Amino acid sequence: MFKYFFSFITTFIFFNLSPAQGLVEFSLGSGYQYDIYYSLSEGITAFPERTNWDLSFSTDIYDTNIRINSGNGVTLYHVSDDINDWNSITNLPTDAVQLRNSETEWEIGAFVSNADGSLNYGWGNYNQQSQIVQGSSIYVINYNSFSKKIKINSLINGEYNFSVANLDGSNEESININTLNYASKKFVYYSLLTNEVIDREPLDWDIVFTKYEADSVTLNGQTMPYVVTGVLSNGNSISQYDGFIDFNPEFEDLSFSTDINTIGYDWKEYSGQYTVIPDRAYYVLSQDEQSLFKIVFQSFSGGQSGNMSFLIEELDFNPSNILNYSNNNFNVYPNPNSGSFNINYVGNDSKLIIQDLKGRVLHQVVGSISKIQFNNLNNGIYFATIITNDNIFVQQIIVN
Repeated sequence: MFKYFFSFITTFIFFNLSPAQGLVEFSLGSGYQYDIYYSLSEGITAFPERTNWDLSFSTDIYDTNIRINSGNGVTLYHVSDDINDWNSITNLPTDAVQLRNSETEWEIGAFVSNADGSLNYGWGNYNQQSQIVQGSSIYVINYNSFSKKIKINSLINGEYNFSVANLDGSNEESININTLNYASKKFVYYSLLTNEVIDREPLDWDIVFTKYEADSVTLNGQTMPYVVTGVLSNGNSISQYDGFIDFNPEFEDLSFSTDINTIGYDWKEYSGQYTVIPDRAYYVLSQDEQSLFKIVFQSFSGGQSGNMSFLIEELDFNPSNILNYSNNNFNVYPNPNSGSFNINYVGNDSKLIIQDLKGRVLHQVVGSISKIQFNNLNNGIYFATIITNDNIFVQQIIVN
């Protein structure tokens, strides 16, 4: 678990309940047929079929991320670092490496999970002269009862081109997906089964109830991937609180995380039937961090009906005093300026992420970095985040 290094300007004493509270009851459907997208302010905003996609492509113009529908059993194997081996790949080699989505970050999907930093993005390499990401790897993907080979050929101005074929090379297809048409969404989705682009994600959501692959702890203390049913966030800051939940703790006693699986799946347990973990609440900040909500799960019936419920309450909250994002261990300067920033951070084992106020990732670099240059960012407020194995440092930056 990451530690957050923030300085509080003022102390929060307590929260009072506001009128925005109530019991939310819904169903994921038999066999968890649906994904349920939920907005803290609007309620349920979409309930698409959970199995109607296989690949999802980030719509962020600065991102190369591609995820797989691991919750529906889609698996991905890296089989070659040479895209010219395409015709010679006719089976799944015994030494193929299985790649998985991150369960803590949307930005690390299976296709980019083995990126080595610098100009390599996992499935391809960035060409500095052409400013195109060119495909470099070949994969075998399993979905439904099919096994095919796939390569991402290029990403040019927000448009992906990729090829899919049977392992013997037959029925090869070249597919284009223009993510700019879906810029208001986090991802645009694609079904390999129906060869269709799927627009399934709502404009407004904070959490989604779904199935995903998680690292579960086994009896001998080892971890292994396991498909679970749970909750992933839209990058919201969330704190899990265990204790007496009839009253709310002081704000400074809560430890917030932006890991998307902070709520996750372990708010329930199974022993013949499902029961909800008692005396546990989740405090969830809205996307713009202007509102704070409390969620307490009430019931979960399992896959036969998919029925579940939770209590949600909006709390009195003063966002203007929440955080001072500066830290002595990490500094970005001169700040503000027109888009050229120096990075003062000692350490190589780190990742730098630049996000806008909505939490969208605009830029990310792995490894040592001393300077960043933005030529196309609109004037405004952004956040620069350094992530290490143990810590997260965040600083607000301003482009003017």
